[in-house]
Amino acid sequence: MRHLSVIGLGAMGSALATTLIKAGHPVTVWNRSAAKAAPLQALGATLAPSAGAAIAASDITLVCVDNYAVSQQLLDEASDAVAGKLLVLLSTGSPQGARALESWSHARGARYIDGAILCFPDQIGTSDASIICSGASAAFSEAEPVLRLLAPTLDHVAEAVGAAAAQDCAVAAYFAGGLLGALHGALICEAEGLPVAKVCAQFSELSPILGGDVAHLGKTLASGDFDHPYASLKTWSAAISRLAGHATDAGIDSRFPRFAADLFEEGVAQGFGQQEVSALIKVLRARNGAAQ
Repeated sequence: MRHLSVIGLGAMGSALATTLIKAGHPVTVWNRSAAKAAPLQALGATLAPSAGAAIAASDITLVCVDNYAVSQQLLDEASDAVAGKLLVLLSTGSPQGARALESWSHARGARYIDGAILCFPDQIGTSDASIICSGASAAFSEAEPVLRLLAPTLDHVAEAVGAAAAQDCAVAAYFAGGLLGALHGALICEAEGLPVAKVCAQFSELSPILGGDVAHLGKTLASGDFDHPYASLKTWSAAISRLAGHATDAGIDSRFPRFAADLFEEGVAQGFGQQEVSALIKVLRARNGAAQ
């Protein structure tokens, strides 16, 4: 079995290392707080004295720390050890950060794969685990058997190394919008004395419908055909504006619906009111000068 190293032993890093050890791989680990390695040592892991020593011990090293800035700092400290190694970064960051780390790695003779974990630590190694990756196909092929032990749902998004981080940011944006919407919905229920748990359960039941709407949105964005709306942007704008008005009348926080209402109203003002709601992308694109 291939010797592997894991740097970063938070909840996710520990889950990665545990899964690899249980799969039979010899695993070397490192963490700034060495005490976090104790449970893994009990399972058979070797604790390296430094990040550089951990990288030197294996052909493939998984790095799972808070963000790319921390990753870069650790790799700078271990730069003498990376030549000829495959570095798999599973930290959180931006496409720009992924490109910078790939350039840094290649300049020092290392191969590089950037990845994002789309599950919780207790799901690692189960059928619920998902990882997306980007980077050179040859490097991904080398890492793939190891990564599939961690996440049976594994997607090599693209050779462009920033792709996985970009997709991870996109997923985070979708979750953030959904969570803010659910929280504002809960606030409405509290203001009207309705049972919040019951309404949140209803939100969950509506998820497949929302999923269908999002899939349709993706198709209209890809085609650029906004002229056959299920419900027009103007119709949506009126509904969102009512939310903002309700928040004001009820004396509850209005920041989320006001933010949304302003965007929708801007879309209508720019002449997109009779188009598909996804035509709102034109307003968002215009803010950074993107083509319509």
